[in-house]
Amino acid sequence: MLVQALDIDWRDADAAWLNQARECAAKSGDLPRLSDVDIEVLALALGLQLPLVTDDYRLQNTMKFSGRESTSVDTKGAKQVWTWIRRCTGCRHTTEVPEDVARSKKGNVGNCDRCGAALVLKRKR
Repeated sequence: MLVQALDIDWRDADAAWLNQARECAAKSGDLPRLSDVDIEVLALALGLQLPLVTDDYRLQNTMKFSGRESTSVDTKGAKQVWTWIRRCTGCRHTTEVPEDVARSKKGNVGNCDRCGAALVLKRKR
C-alpha cells in the first residue's frame, strides 16, 4: 500500500534497451563489473534518453562513453572517460572486452586463449 501511495511510475527495460546497454558497457569495458540491476538501470536511462543519476563510477563512465549525460548524487562524479581491456596475467596479451564476458564484482574475467592464465581488467591507455 505504501508503494502505491507514492504513485511511482514503474518501468521495465525493453529487451532492445538491455541489448543496447550491454553493447555500450562492453565497448567501454565496464560490462564485467556491472550487475544485472546496473544493466537494467543503464538500459532505462539509454532507452528513455534520460540523464542517469548515480554515484556508481562504472555507470557514469559507460554513460559518458556513449555520449550521454550522467549526474552524481553525493560524490564529485567521474571526471574522465576510461576504457578497459582484458590483459593476461601470464603472457600480458591484451584483448577487447567482449559482450559475452563473465561478470563479477572482482576477480578474473576469463582465461587467456594463448597461455591459459587468468585475464584481468586494466585501464586502456
